[in-house]
Amino acid sequence: MPTKFKFSSLRLFTYFIITTVFIATFISCSKKDIKSLTLQNDSFAMNDNATIVMPDAGAGLADRKSASEISSLKYNTFYGPQVQMGNGHIRSWINIAHDGKPLAIGVEMTDGALQGLTQDPTNFAASTFTLKLHQKAKSVTPFDHIVIDWNPQGHEPAHVYDIPHFDFHFYKISLAAQLAIPPYTVDSAAFKNDPPAGYMPPLYLHIPGGVPQMGAHWVDLLSPEFHGQLFTKTFIYGSYNGHVIFDEPMITMAILESGNTIHEDIRQPQYFDPANTYYPTRYNIWKDNSNNMHYVSLDMMVLR
Repeated sequence: MPTKFKFSSLRLFTYFIITTVFIATFISCSKKDIKSLTLQNDSFAMNDNATIVMPDAGAGLADRKSASEISSLKYNTFYGPQVQMGNGHIRSWINIAHDGKPLAIGVEMTDGALQGLTQDPTNFAASTFTLKLHQKAKSVTPFDHIVIDWNPQGHEPAHVYDIPHFDFHFYKISLAAQLAIPPYTVDSAAFKNDPPAGYMPPLYLHIPGGVPQMGAHWVDLLSPEFHGQLFTKTFIYGSYNGHVIFDEPMITMAILESGNTIHEDIRQPQYFDPANTYYPTRYNIWKDNSNNMHYVSLDMMVLR
């Protein structure tokens, strides 16, 4: 074999080895970069239709009394589109039984959604997150959409709710109608126009004033923060121009970050508007450690 051919073959073999090692290293680094990017993005997997399971199997309807009925319940989870919040993402969801009745509705948050949030209390655009509902959710509940408001320094009243927390507004009016609510000084009469008697639970107090693009707020005077305890969570109702327009679990950042599982009954009014649809009688907070997702939900639904 000629010497020149041997030399060329050796160079070719060496080039092949170097190229192979380079490609393998590049692919390995690329995989690490992709993994890192996925973690930083902290979003829901595409076409993720996993079923959301309540931590106490309590997603059954309030009128399903036996444990066997609840444990054998078959249902599907339907999601709204995801929205970026902080360093992560959030989306709405609803569990609907195979017989067509809603079991629970709520918000799912990746772990990163609680990080990287603005600390500027005046930056309302960066503190407000609107979630659309799946169409099926609108057909079996009174809710039209959800708005989450992050309050980095809390809000009034002072020494009660001035703790970093989230407001989870489950609106019963359209987004257009919500955004059309003017400042209090523009139409104070509409804010002062309370719903008729019986449409709010007993001992709920209408806080004076009102918030544009939100409404008037009603606080639960039986809640612990009005009896010498630190605010951690509570349930608020909202009204505007004679109607109850939202249900609102209000939850501190500390409670969400703790990952603790919490179930709280919702005090109920005598009357409901709109009627002939399913309303929640409990709200829930928990973290699923298997996927690092945080959840806030309304469940134990009752036809009103």
